[in-house]
Amino acid sequence: MVDRQSRPGVTPRPWRTLPRPVLVAAPVGFVVVLATALVTARAGVTQAVVLPNWWGDWPRRQPGRLVGWVTAGVVLLGVLCTLWTWLGLSLLRPVSADGMSASRDVERWADRSRRWRVQVLAGLAAAWSLPLLVTGPMGSLDVQSYAAVGRLAARGLDPYHATPGWLTDGFGAAVDPRWRWTPTPYGPLQVAILRGLALVAGREVGTAVLLIRAVAVLGLAVGVVLAVRAVPLVDRVPVLLITALNPVVLVHVVSGAHLDVLVGALAVLVVGLTRSGRPATAMAFAVVACEVKLPGAVLIAFVLLDVLRSAAAPDRLRSLVRVVGSGLGTLAAVVALCPDPFGWVGALNVPGLSHNGTAPSTWISYLATAVMQPLVGHGPEPSFAVGRPVTAVIGAAVACFLLWRATSGPRPAAFWGVGWALMAVALTGPALYPWYLTWGLFAVAVGSGLAGRVVVMGLSSAACLAAAMGSDTIVVVTWAVIMLAILGFTGWVGRALLADRSADQQEEDDDLADVPRSPARATAPRPRPEG
Repeated sequence: MVDRQSRPGVTPRPWRTLPRPVLVAAPVGFVVVLATALVTARAGVTQAVVLPNWWGDWPRRQPGRLVGWVTAGVVLLGVLCTLWTWLGLSLLRPVSADGMSASRDVERWADRSRRWRVQVLAGLAAAWSLPLLVTGPMGSLDVQSYAAVGRLAARGLDPYHATPGWLTDGFGAAVDPRWRWTPTPYGPLQVAILRGLALVAGREVGTAVLLIRAVAVLGLAVGVVLAVRAVPLVDRVPVLLITALNPVVLVHVVSGAHLDVLVGALAVLVVGLTRSGRPATAMAFAVVACEVKLPGAVLIAFVLLDVLRSAAAPDRLRSLVRVVGSGLGTLAAVVALCPDPFGWVGALNVPGLSHNGTAPSTWISYLATAVMQPLVGHGPEPSFAVGRPVTAVIGAAVACFLLWRATSGPRPAAFWGVGWALMAVALTGPALYPWYLTWGLFAVAVGSGLAGRVVVMGLSSAACLAAAMGSDTIVVVTWAVIMLAILGFTGWVGRALLADRSADQQEEDDDLADVPRSPARATAPRPRPEG
């Protein structure tokens, strides 16, 4: 914020408007991210996993439970979330021109200051990402599963029937034992991408992991650029803060290399194309998103609903035929290019094989177990068979409502509705992992206002920390304290930002009230409408 006591008539340099937290966060965040990567490596992985050789620091395959290192990792992750939220306290506020004399250069100065902030924040995101690009994956071992799926496909096997356990080389040994004997639930286009990367990598698991990370980071960069370009200059800093510096993105996309980010990037592209009058092209990309991962079906529904509601009655049928034809043509190309293009449908239940404790559907299922077990004596499995479908139906209903809102409002409402519809699908599925939030993250950042962006910050921090919870007492207690502190701090930041916005709006209203009106304007009667 610019000092309100600046001398009248003096235009400050744009870099002097840079909030102090940014200057502090640049080196501190780099150190915290690097320390988190190294501590996570020391925390180790299960002895049943054999990681490939790496010139950097992989998660070590060490004996023992290593509770101290795990606890340190949770603390550092909490520090990172706190630092990010603290940045939001300054960067979610608009650039102010208070203290400067009114002139034709004021708006030009404000634009220069905003562009400067965007450039600085982009550099900050790159600096925070650098340690994660040269160290081993954090958050999960899923990138090794990606590599194994690609290896299976490259060797002519069908990943929808063959499993990573079939591989007798380093690709199979690096997979988490929970997923070593399960088919892949990923769409045919994602399998095709992984197959191509595995062909390039050959027998080197580490090379395959690096290539997969490169695709994830490229998808992230595309998503960030599309999101930033979809908003006016005044909103670009908040969008960049929510997307590029998000701990979920840093830990689970830049480091963890989850390709769910491709769906998030395509969501922004699909909404932008639809609202730019190119629904047929948007439908083609929506089908691509769905063939990468099933939540892309939300984008297909959005394009169809938008055409039905926005096209003029005489042109509605023709527009609908053109859009459906584009989607079917894209699907036909996928069927022609990908072997077993529908085999993934039978494996869609794989993410729900484990009772994921962060998913609301799990909470509802265990609650049903607690209520029904004393009455009928059954275990938790029947409750999951009921709780998960009920939660999914609620999520689908919420998503439909949000898509209806998305197709009935202006351009920001479209991004808002689609983004939160994808979030609703993520939150009500059989499992909830932090990287699922990237499905709707970019669209939500574009379409949401201040309150929505603060909610995304709290949700992202909570999801990122939830994935780090362990089973040892000291880890659980540390995790609970940090989780409550982060959520409380995020709530305080949101309240402070909303209070500042209300105060600024009141001040603006008071300034307008003080403007003298001419007698003619003050006394002239309001014209009556004709008729």
